[in-house]
Amino acid sequence: MNNFYSWNRRDFLARVMGSLAASPLLSSSHFFFGQSAKAAPAAPNAGGDAKPIYRTLGKTGITLPIVSMGVMNADVPGLIPRSYQFGIRHFDTAAGYQQGRNEEMVGRMIKEMGVRDKVIISTKVARLGRDRGQAQEQTYSAAEMKAHFNEVFDGSLKRLQMDYVDILYNHSADSEADVNAEGTLEAMRALKEEGKARFLGVSSHQPEMALKEAMKLGVYDVVLVPINFTMANNEGLLRTIDEAAKQGIGLVAMKTQAGGATRPDPKLGRPLGPASMTALLKWVLHHDSITTAIPGYTTYEQLEQNFSVASNLAYSQEEQEFLSGKSVVANAQFCVQCGKCRADCPAGVDIPQLMRSHMYAVQYSNLPLAAETMAAIACGKGLTACSDCESCRAVCRNSVNIARKIERLKALSGDGVLRT
Repeated sequence: MNNFYSWNRRDFLARVMGSLAASPLLSSSHFFFGQSAKAAPAAPNAGGDAKPIYRTLGKTGITLPIVSMGVMNADVPGLIPRSYQFGIRHFDTAAGYQQGRNEEMVGRMIKEMGVRDKVIISTKVARLGRDRGQAQEQTYSAAEMKAHFNEVFDGSLKRLQMDYVDILYNHSADSEADVNAEGTLEAMRALKEEGKARFLGVSSHQPEMALKEAMKLGVYDVVLVPINFTMANNEGLLRTIDEAAKQGIGLVAMKTQAGGATRPDPKLGRPLGPASMTALLKWVLHHDSITTAIPGYTTYEQLEQNFSVASNLAYSQEEQEFLSGKSVVANAQFCVQCGKCRADCPAGVDIPQLMRSHMYAVQYSNLPLAAETMAAIACGKGLTACSDCESCRAVCRNSVNIARKIERLKALSGDGVLRT
């Protein structure tokens, strides 16, 4: 993985910025450097008529193109200005992504571009303990949680080189207690009053729960929810999404492509082709209640592929054929975090957390995040509890090969590649 700090200015110019001269934003600025770089494709709408579809983010009044950038795994600084040139106006990061380097990259590029007032920046702060790899069963006082939230967010503003963010999320709030945490809410309300956060949000891997709690609480302006084609039959979730939107909660979609196209293990389904990625993203955005999606692209080709959806949600024949295929969900191997598999395990292992860890480690190639996710599992409910089983008894109610993914996590841990 490239290190953000290893890029000198010559590398940056050579790899990224050459053809930005065509951009109305940058042509008269210090970003004009002449030769086109092969790594950076031409912007799709230069000289064309296609315009991105915009939607309003609930009661916030913010209008955004339906495709935004999830920056979490990106480590190429040039993707930020190129995304802006394509038409992206919302960049999503978090305090914990790449140990803070992700925020630094976003902040540096937005500052150099001089477009802070033209973009929507969101960041996230995880609950006390969660960001330190501590099990969720550990408790803290409201005062401790408030102080922690303020301290981490202060660091975020410094890394971003900004006085405020547009959306501040209570990150990875996967229980009712997390969503309603008194200390966290006190800190967030105060930051909004101080103008350091324009709007407040919550992100969760338990979307239906988080949406219902947000509607009750009336504090959160935005909810970041996982939604993709593997959830097509989850009528309760889709109904709750619509209800939240009607109440004015802004909805941002994540995990839209069910973990991405990469399938390094042939026993876990075939690799998904380009048409599958656009088809999956379009499926999510066909839900009008969703304002924008934050696909986590890491290359210029993926940027071009994702943003091609922004101006036209009509399915191509190839995309229709993909979505109508009988093996779509099986090949996706996406854990919807329903938790029903826990009942099958005699040790009570937190299988959904392990499945998320596998996605981060294998499909995202984000080993630190995988290790952090595994370390946050309650004591005795993690991977070590699987060591005494000759075969896994847990069965996914959908299509995930739980045993195979746990086997892979064991191998990564045993090889020392994945350290918790």
